[in-house]
Amino acid sequence: MQGLYGPQASPLVRIVQGGSTSWDPSAANRRFPDEVTVAAWSPCSRFIATANYGSCDVVVLDAMTLEKLHTMHPQGRRTIWKQLVFSTDSHLLTGHSYHSDCIVSWDLQTGGLISNIDTSQTNTCNSMTYSGCGTMLGGLLNREIIIVYNILSGAQISSHLVNESVVGTIWTHGKNLQFATMEPGSIAIWEVGFTSDHPPTQVSSLPTPDNFSKEGLVLLPTLSLLAFFLDKRVVVWDAQYQKTLLDSTDVKHPRTMSFSSDGHFFMCGTGTQEFHLWKKSPDGYLPHQKFISDRGSIIPVVSPNGGSIISFGSEMLQLWHTKNPSTSPPSIPTPASQHTRDFLLEFSPDESLVAFTKWLDKTVTVLDLKSGNPHLVINADTVICGIGIIENRITVVGDGKIISWELPRGDHVPNAQRNIDDSVQTTPFERSFSIKDVWASISPDSKYVAFGKTMKVNQDLHIYDMQTGKKLMVTHSHGWLPGFSQGGDRVWCARTDGMVNQWAIIEGDGSNNIELEEIGGLEKPEDGFPWHSSCGYEVTDDGWIVSSKGKPLLWLPHQWQLSTKAIKKWNGRFLALLYNSLPEAVILELEV
Repeated sequence: MQGLYGPQASPLVRIVQGGSTSWDPSAANRRFPDEVTVAAWSPCSRFIATANYGSCDVVVLDAMTLEKLHTMHPQGRRTIWKQLVFSTDSHLLTGHSYHSDCIVSWDLQTGGLISNIDTSQTNTCNSMTYSGCGTMLGGLLNREIIIVYNILSGAQISSHLVNESVVGTIWTHGKNLQFATMEPGSIAIWEVGFTSDHPPTQVSSLPTPDNFSKEGLVLLPTLSLLAFFLDKRVVVWDAQYQKTLLDSTDVKHPRTMSFSSDGHFFMCGTGTQEFHLWKKSPDGYLPHQKFISDRGSIIPVVSPNGGSIISFGSEMLQLWHTKNPSTSPPSIPTPASQHTRDFLLEFSPDESLVAFTKWLDKTVTVLDLKSGNPHLVINADTVICGIGIIENRITVVGDGKIISWELPRGDHVPNAQRNIDDSVQTTPFERSFSIKDVWASISPDSKYVAFGKTMKVNQDLHIYDMQTGKKLMVTHSHGWLPGFSQGGDRVWCARTDGMVNQWAIIEGDGSNNIELEEIGGLEKPEDGFPWHSSCGYEVTDDGWIVSSKGKPLLWLPHQWQLSTKAIKKWNGRFLALLYNSLPEAVILELEV
């Protein structure tokens, strides 16, 4: 973990359980208020330009930290950006908006507007490229018109109608602009001068393979490489040597493809959460890494120097590195199950132990937080839907039973046999629900247990007496994950989107009857939330663990930033990360 995240922070973190093999190699991310619609690397690989659907602004980020460096404000009405491109020296930035029919350019050194070119007569701009000197911009409009503008004055220099539809993008080659069109059995490369009035001329032709498909076609003309989809396969073709470099069936639902500028890396984004990266070798493209993004249908783009990748397509922009300390590609977590609370975990009040189990499993492990060694392993002989450690006892809630054991005292002795059966207490309770549909929470004073339906909105919250097993109350709830405050005087029933119903527990008349008075609606409580750290540690919206003084300690990978798939549970300076697609809970101790 230190090797992966040391450059981003000085993580004062100890891993009590779990390891870097469970840690995704993402380096940083940045959350936007809406879907990121476009992102582009600068030629120097130091900057990333991006825009999102809900904002008119174009934002320039530092490519190492995703820190915001510049914000470009367009002029005029609401704008949705669909193309962004840097000049060859990375000093200028141009964006195209089909919504506002304009091509706008800025000077990154001053942040000032250079030009705003009206494209309302030519409509969609499919691709843009700067001239080598940076004063002219070539655009591909409607895939059939090559048009050149003076980027400083905004004046049109030339326009060329192409007889055939242009394939893919246009690019700069020396002092000229080049593009490609399809021919039977080949792809024709055309060239036109940025300042020339002469029509484009064909300069070369790249042969295509017999099984060639136009679907998803990507062209890297400098190395005569073609990539395309064929019957759910991903194919890369070397046109110069007329051989196949990659023919992969490993990619499910391929959507987008791209090469690094030097062809050293090739990647494919999918309609799921993963994307694949291959590295070029003398034998072709070999698997290098697999990544998981925060959402499905993401678009990955590799930096010009091949060192990093950004993925976008949701409100999260993520940064990845192509060089990983591990010697083998990181594994992809299996698809999430229908239950988001696969792990049940509770810390002891004195921060010395943690008890955890798989939801609906029968075995409980008690871990020593100081050494990380198992303190005790218990077979409860019943499926478990709730767990807790109260003083020196561990309690589980199972299929019609509440069972507790007294924890043995003293330091852990490896391989020691411990007889705890003499201390077991079992309290039966009658239930009107299936144990496979609920998650249970035990109050810190061991008085009450609350049951909430898993992943079902507008269900009932059941409250039972822990000592007698008697049902005390049933009330309507908008959530399904119950939790108690530290004092046990409040109970929540939360949804995984963070919205909660909040009630106060009011003692009854001494006969164990209670009343619940709702004191909050569907909102996050400001304090006393059961899974907040009592030492003031927080996880920010962009995934950083920060201390009570606001010091960044560690950036969390995306698995633990998604509320619908991951749970973060605090106890003082300890943080448990519970992600149902990983084989174990990850437990961290902060600032040790």
